[in-house]
Amino acid sequence: MALTPQMRQSIQLLGMSVKDLSEYVDSLLAKNPFLQKLIDEKGYNKHNRSSGLRTAGDDHDRIDSAKQDENPRFKLLSQLKMAGLDSKALEIAEYLIFEMDDNGYITIDPEVAAKDLSVEPEEVDVCLEVIQNMEPAGIGAKDVRECLQLQLKRRGKEDSLEYRVVSDFLSEVARNDVEKIAGATRSDEEKVKDAINYIRKLNPRPASTILSVRSETVIPELVAKVDADSVRLELNKDSVPRLKIYNPYENDLDIVKDPETRKFLKENIDIAKGLIDGLKRREDTICKIAKYILEFQKDAVNKEEAPKTLTLNDVAKALNFHPSTVSRAISNKHIQLNDAVVPIKSLLSHGLRKDNGDITSKTAIKRRIAEMVKGEASASPLKDGEIETRLKKEGVGINRRTVAKYRKALRILPAYLRRRV
Repeated sequence: MALTPQMRQSIQLLGMSVKDLSEYVDSLLAKNPFLQKLIDEKGYNKHNRSSGLRTAGDDHDRIDSAKQDENPRFKLLSQLKMAGLDSKALEIAEYLIFEMDDNGYITIDPEVAAKDLSVEPEEVDVCLEVIQNMEPAGIGAKDVRECLQLQLKRRGKEDSLEYRVVSDFLSEVARNDVEKIAGATRSDEEKVKDAINYIRKLNPRPASTILSVRSETVIPELVAKVDADSVRLELNKDSVPRLKIYNPYENDLDIVKDPETRKFLKENIDIAKGLIDGLKRREDTICKIAKYILEFQKDAVNKEEAPKTLTLNDVAKALNFHPSTVSRAISNKHIQLNDAVVPIKSLLSHGLRKDNGDITSKTAIKRRIAEMVKGEASASPLKDGEIETRLKKEGVGINRRTVAKYRKALRILPAYLRRRV
């Protein structure tokens, strides 16, 4: 099915962060004389009265320059059109790009992504490979090791000393342990030094210049108060522009009679109406998704229990949305939750099945790993394999590699670097 201009704009608006959206709207305000920003709007607007949502704060101009600056992920999506993917593969690839962090890493497990999209893991792997062949080199990697490997492959150095060092001795590179690398690889120390210098010129954050360059200020799009009995969700009116149609020539019959003028009026007013309608749909979709997630995770938000397992696909099924719609709606969106500003995406939690059949969330497992490390003996810190063994005794069947992945996500150093005598 071909997308209409209105559908295309709705998709574009939904994927934009607050800052992207504000700049995009300001660019259209500068071009369209019939589009006007509402200033000092008070009370509830019609949309919020009907949906039970309230707006918070007063509107004000945040962006001085009027330039169009779309969500940079759309620049990556444009590269996919050259890859010859069919519509299903494009949907998967788009999902993965919105799962990408600001450094260019895609850390979601292909099997989890496959479940979210109701496709086979092999289909996700194919799309992931396509993304990893895009520019800049290194994007789409799951971690820094794979990121550097992709860059070396792109330079034809897959069989080089640099590639072997990145694959097997990355921690030694960080410590500049030339002697150990040279001994293990049976290489000359000068060659190892050259290899390390070459590796350090690679970019471990390949997408940072295009995805995180404007992420200094985090602006929450929603404000929520959650207690044991209720979830109160408000729109942060400071974050999202409020617009209206401005037509001073509506009753000027002489101007309206002129065909060229009438055409100019119609085109620009249609564009203005389309943008206003698109913003309302965007607002409604994000609020509906956030409300559902907060209601579902209410006890976890109040720290009464660990987060429940809730995947992107669970939300999509519950609200009758496509998973890619949910992915766009929560990508780069933040919510002021009680006293903290958090990514909406952080309220989701994938789960693992325990030996007794119960499902435990990955967030709960990470919390348990953090607790184990906190209580470990400083002279004999727990290795990943020991954490794996303890978790299995508690009925959580995960392997050492997954433990290492969660430990890294928690920014906990390996056991040998945590040792204190």
